[in-house]
Amino acid sequence: MNADVCANSSFFTVLVKHCETLQPWLLTGSFRMVSEDEQAMRSKLEHLTVKDHGPVFGPCQKLPGHTVQKAKDELGETEERRASSLKDLRATMKDRAAEGDELSKLVLERFGDKPDSLLLRFLRARKFDVARAYELMKG
Repeated sequence: MNADVCANSSFFTVLVKHCETLQPWLLTGSFRMVSEDEQAMRSKLEHLTVKDHGPVFGPCQKLPGHTVQKAKDELGETEERRASSLKDLRATMKDRAAEGDELSKLVLERFGDKPDSLLLRFLRARKFDVARAYELMKG
């Protein structure tokens, strides 16, 4: 690259001009094959707003399909992962409370008998990292 090009244009412009000379196949990333159903769901997700994902407060009997797909894409949430993470989080609460820490006892007292839907909020907020979800519950 010569000095007058760098001096007369921004870095971004130079970068764009350089990228235009590359083969198109160099500019594409890796991909995986997805089913037509998943492609349709993803295209539907692009046009949704926050209001389209169901109620924020109160019980939600069944999540809309596009919300389930969004959770799968962004959080890696599956039925199995949800169940195992809930089990691990409840076990962590009991184990930490058994160690005798006062704050851990309060966490167990506060959240021990709560429904799974409440604990899922903490797990989803920390992308199903049980240790981080527990720390969030401690406040």
